[in-house]
Amino acid sequence: MKNFLLIISILSISPLSLSQDANESEIEEIIVIGELSKRAVREQIIRVEGDIFSFYNERNGNSELDIECREVALTGTRIPQRVCEPVFWTNARNRQVQNLIHEWSGIAELENLSPDVVQETEEMNRVYAELIQKYPSFAEALLVLEDLKARLEEL
Repeated sequence: MKNFLLIISILSISPLSLSQDANESEIEEIIVIGELSKRAVREQIIRVEGDIFSFYNERNGNSELDIECREVALTGTRIPQRVCEPVFWTNARNRQVQNLIHEWSGIAELENLSPDVVQETEEMNRVYAELIQKYPSFAEALLVLEDLKARLEEL
C-alpha cells in the first residue's frame, strides 16, 4: 500500500461560492486525504459528489442530463449501495426492462445501454467541459473527487 500524504484544499463549490465575485473570499477546508479513514473517505466522496452533481444539475439546462443518486440493493445482495447516474441512463434502462417484459424476448441487455444513449452522453460531456472551463473550482472539485476515490481503492 502506498503511504503518501496528500493535502488538498477543497473549495466549497456550492452555487453561491462559484458565482461569487473575485473580491469576495471563498471558504476553504483543508483535508489531508492520506490520513482519512475508509469511512471518512466515503463520507467525503458523498459530500463532494453531492456538491458536484448539484452544481452540474443546476447549470446543464436539461433535466434528462441531471445526475441523481439513490441507494440500490444490487443483484445478489440486500445491502444497499449508493448509485449515481444520469436520468437519461436510468430512463434507457427502464425502457429496456419494459420492452423485455412487453415482448418477453429473453434476456435484457442492461449492461450495454451505450448505443441508446450516445447523444445524451455526448451532450453531458459537452456540458461538463464547459463547466470545467468556466469554473476552475468545479474542475478542482472533480480532481479532488478522483483523489478521494483513489484513496478509497488504496484502503
